[in-house]
Amino acid sequence: MKLFIVLVVAIAVASGAPAEESKKDKRGIIEIGHNFHYEEPSLVYEQHHAVPVTVEKHVPVAVKVPYPVHVEKHVPVIVEKKVPVYVEKKVHVAVDRPVPYPVEVSVPVLHKKIVEVAKPYPVYVEQARPVVVKDDHYYGGQFYKKPYWG
Repeated sequence: MKLFIVLVVAIAVASGAPAEESKKDKRGIIEIGHNFHYEEPSLVYEQHHAVPVTVEKHVPVAVKVPYPVHVEKHVPVIVEKKVPVYVEKKVHVAVDRPVPYPVEVSVPVLHKKIVEVAKPYPVYVEQARPVVVKDDHYYGGQFYKKPYWG
C-alpha cells in the first residue's frame, strides 16, 4: 500500500506543469529604463505650469464676514509749482594723504642671555694623543655607502 502511494505521488509530481523558463538573455542598454539621464530631443519648447482649480466646500463652523480695511498707499504726486531752493557752493579742501608712522606695541620678545665665560678654559682629555677612527660615521650626507640593515 505504501509503495502504491509513493508511486502515485511520484507520477503526479512528474506529470505536473513544467517549470516556467526564466529569461536568461541580457537586456539592452535602451531597455534599462534610465536612458543614462539623457532625454530625447524635442522640437517644441514645453513648459508645464500648475493650473489653479477653485474648490468650494461647505464649512459647518460659522466664519465672521470680512470687514473692509483701509490701506494707506503712498503715491508720488507731481508738483507743478516751482520753489526756489538755495544750494550751497561746495568748497574743495586739500587733504594730505596719510603717511605711515611707527607705532610701539608692547610684545614680549625672547632675548638670549649672554653669559661671560673665561676663555680659554681647561678641558680634561684622557689621552694625550689624537684617536684615529677607521669606520665611517656617514656625516655629510653620505648615507649611500653603507645600508642600515647590513
